[in-house]
Amino acid sequence: MHRWLALAGAIALAGCTIQNPVVDEGRIRDATESHFGSSRFPLDIGPVVISGDHAIADWTQGDFGGRALFERGSYGWMLLLCSGDSIRHAANLKRAGVPDFNAGYIADQLAKAEAALPRERLARMKRFVGTAADHENYIKTLGNNQ
Repeated sequence: MHRWLALAGAIALAGCTIQNPVVDEGRIRDATESHFGSSRFPLDIGPVVISGDHAIADWTQGDFGGRALFERGSYGWMLLLCSGDSIRHAANLKRAGVPDFNAGYIADQLAKAEAALPRERLARMKRFVGTAADHENYIKTLGNNQ
C-alpha cells in the first residue's frame, strides 16, 4: 500500500514539471502585453509559436507591430529581443541563441501560421526595422500619455 502511495506521489510531483503549451501560450501573451501594451494603444497578439524553451509572439499595435522572441527561464518567459521579418528565419533565430531544432521548428510553424494572417497585418509587423533587445525607444515613440 505504501508503495502505491509513494508511486502516486512521485507521479504527481513529476506532473508539476510537464510543460503545458496552453498555459505557456497564455504566459507568453501576458508577457507580451506587459512589455508593449497600454490602454491607449491596445495590442493584437498572435500567433504564438513555442518550441522547447523558446517562443515567438507576433504582435501589432496601431499601425506598427513586430515579433517578440521569448526564452523560458527560472522565472518564466522572458523577452530576449524584438524584431520584424528577420527573426522569422531559422538562421537568425540560431544567432539569437535558439537551438537548431527549435529554430527550424519555430520558423516553419510561424510561416504556416502567418500564411493565414491578413496582408495588412503582416505589413504592420514588417515595419519594425532592425532588432531591439528592449523597447524603451519604441515606447517613447508612442507618446507620454500611455
